[in-house]
Amino acid sequence: MVATSQTVVPVRYRGRNYYLSAWFRDTGEELLLFVHGLGCSKDSWREAWSHSALSGRSLLALDLPGFGSSPRPVDFDYALETQAELLAGVIDANASRRICLVAHSMGGAIAMLLPSGAAGRIERLVLVEGRLRASSCGFAAEVSGVSFEQFDRVNFPRFCRRVRGEPRAAFDLDRADRVAFYRSGCSLLDWASGDELLQRFTAFGCPKAYVYGAENRHLEELVCLDPRLVHEVEAAGHFVMNDHPDAFYEWLGAWLA
Repeated sequence: MVATSQTVVPVRYRGRNYYLSAWFRDTGEELLLFVHGLGCSKDSWREAWSHSALSGRSLLALDLPGFGSSPRPVDFDYALETQAELLAGVIDANASRRICLVAHSMGGAIAMLLPSGAAGRIERLVLVEGRLRASSCGFAAEVSGVSFEQFDRVNFPRFCRRVRGEPRAAFDLDRADRVAFYRSGCSLLDWASGDELLQRFTAFGCPKAYVYGAENRHLEELVCLDPRLVHEVEAAGHFVMNDHPDAFYEWLGAWLA
């Protein structure tokens, strides 16, 4: 990854300031805003900074609260709608820019829960295997069925052992707060258990796309979406932008152009 600027993005929410760790490259009024998935961090998007297809565009990748290098506020509820409010604050602060929101996995669900004002400022939207149905939520489905005590003692350590044996699993679990992981996962499954997220994606009023890895053609989302909005990346699984970054970022650059 080429050198970039590590920064802190302040967000005001319900009378309190929150500070999100971020990578930022300011090279123009067109901004790509990247949002990571459950148990991940801004490091999911590391290849974006070195890819020629995105040269000339400003890039901003955030660590959500409790993940990566962002603080773990003890009184934060980690509900996805709350995280969407924080994301809205970032979008509002960049209202003068043309924003393309690129969101992976759980980040896609958060994007769907943006308040209408912030959603209206998004000029383009890309969900990368965005979790819109419960059948696609993987470990989050296991999380929601147990108490936090069992999750903390049994499920999370077992999950860590499992994914550390999978070299293509681009999680950042050593820096994931367990309360943040648990509450975010429970909230994700709650939202994905109905049709709300899919309906919001369909209704999103800007040019949009749903990108998935060819190894995951079984995703329930794919049969629910307009096929004209769907793009497959070959030789990739859930972490599309890490499994085949050249194919993903070349497609993204061309789609934006």
